[in-house]
Amino acid sequence: MALRRLARHALHRSSATPPPPPASLSIKSCGYILLFRFCTSSSSSPHFMVDYLVSTCGLPPDKAAKAAPRFAHLTSPEKPDATLAFLRSKGLTRAQVRTVVSWYPALLVSDVDATIAPKFDAVRSVGLTRAEAARLFAIYPPALSWGVHTNLLPRLLLWLDLLGSTRLLMKWLNKDWLLKYSVDFLLRNISALRGVGVPQERLARMLRMRPSLIMQAPGKLQALIDRTDACGVPRGSGMYVWALFALHGVSRAAFQAKSDALVGSIGCTEQEFLAMFRRSPCFVCMSAETLQRKVEFLKATVGCDAAYIVRNPVLLTFSLSKRMAPRCRAIEALRSKGVDIGKERLVNVLRLPEAKFMEKYVLRYSEEAPELLELYPPKS
Repeated sequence: MALRRLARHALHRSSATPPPPPASLSIKSCGYILLFRFCTSSSSSPHFMVDYLVSTCGLPPDKAAKAAPRFAHLTSPEKPDATLAFLRSKGLTRAQVRTVVSWYPALLVSDVDATIAPKFDAVRSVGLTRAEAARLFAIYPPALSWGVHTNLLPRLLLWLDLLGSTRLLMKWLNKDWLLKYSVDFLLRNISALRGVGVPQERLARMLRMRPSLIMQAPGKLQALIDRTDACGVPRGSGMYVWALFALHGVSRAAFQAKSDALVGSIGCTEQEFLAMFRRSPCFVCMSAETLQRKVEFLKATVGCDAAYIVRNPVLLTFSLSKRMAPRCRAIEALRSKGVDIGKERLVNVLRLPEAKFMEKYVLRYSEEAPELLELYPPKS
């Protein structure tokens, strides 16, 4: 009621400028005042697009107030209605439409046939489904403001080439703003990685797991390369790209913390830790506490000595709860039944590929020890 009285009073004093809102007002209140200013600053009656943005598009009042002046030239909702109808016909939900319009209000006055439809056609032409196309523009609305051939298609085609499937494109688009970066930017980073000996096929494999590797500022990428070189990983070796992958997700401080943890729990030197990293870089992606638990398990249950763990750091990449402990329980169950499974060392049992372990120890002896399927159920 107070806001209505204020509006009536201000309309009688149309030549006066409404005072700025007090600093203590909420964002929502400021939005209403911005809306009020838009409605009273011209000689015409309040513009219909103010209510349209709130009631039809679902924008909050503050965003509607900021966007409304863009539509001062409209005399009817015909064009916005056509845009909304088109977006909904392409599968966007009300929430997705709200996201798109909130980010890009000017879309409501775009020519549907000339400007918006070609973007949806382009996305569908590279293999995305109707639902995936809708989701792509809802996740990254800026793409609706791009030229089809200057930005949209080149970026999409590059990522599809790197990732190899629309499934992975949609997976990573939801986690990283893949389309944010220009083709030139990404190609420069790819060139930098190729320049240090990373083969194309290994790079592609890595990007399917962590596309953000090439989404770094050039200076950060060079710093990552320098860190990898400082660890002594030979450029061009099979482990170089894995070392880049690992260090990309591990800060210098975290790397040192994991070095300290393993030096203490294994009893190795810092140089031996770096040798472990060169042999199997990805173990540093785990927390220091997890690494310590694995070392304790390998020493106490599996019977590995410190030298063996240093020589075989790949053991530290195996899951303790899903692989190491269940396999040890399965082998112990077989031995308690008196089943002769040979003299295979537990450490070699842990290294077996999943299918080979299932065939050699679980399925083969499931009649003698039916509990094996409970101790170590087949992975789905």
